Amino acid sequence: MDAKTTGYTLLGFGIFIMTFSVVLVILAFTGVIKPSYFSTASFTQKENLGGNDTRTQASNQVSTSGELDQLEQSGSLSSLLPNINIIPAGALSDMLNLSAHFFLMTFLAGFGYKLAMIGVNLVRPIVIKTGDKILTSQDTQV
Repeated sequence: MDAKTTGYTLLGFGIFIMTFSVVLVILAFTGVIKPSYFSTASFTQKENLGGNDTRTQASNQVSTSGELDQLEQSGSLSSLLPNINIIPAGALSDMLNLSAHFFLMTFLAGFGYKLAMIGVNLVRPIVIKTGDKILTSQDTQV
C-alpha cells in the first residue's frame, strides 16, 4: 500500500468517525436515543429495609418538648424536616447522561479529526523549497 492509498483510507475513516459522533450527539439532544451512563437509582433516597419509615415513626412519637429534645440528641430530628427536592432525580440523571454522552462523543470526534489530519498529511505532496530549485515528493522518490 502506498502513502496516498493509506492517506485516503485514514481520511475516510476520520470523516466517518466525526460524522458518526455528530449524528449521535444530535440524536441524543433531540431525544431519539437515551444514553444511560448513570442510573436514576443512584440519586434517590434509600428506604429502610424493614419497611418502617422513620419520618412517620418520629412524627407519631413527638408529643412533648422533652421528647423533642431526646429526638434532637439522638439525631433523628432531621427526619421530621420536609423532604425538599430542588432537582428531581430523573432530571439530574438525564442531565448527567447527556453531559457524559457529549464529552464522550467530543473525544471520539477529536480522534476522528486526528485520523483525518494524518490522512491529509499523507495525501498532499511534500514541497521543499531550496533557493532556485523546488523539489516535490515525486521527484525525490527512489
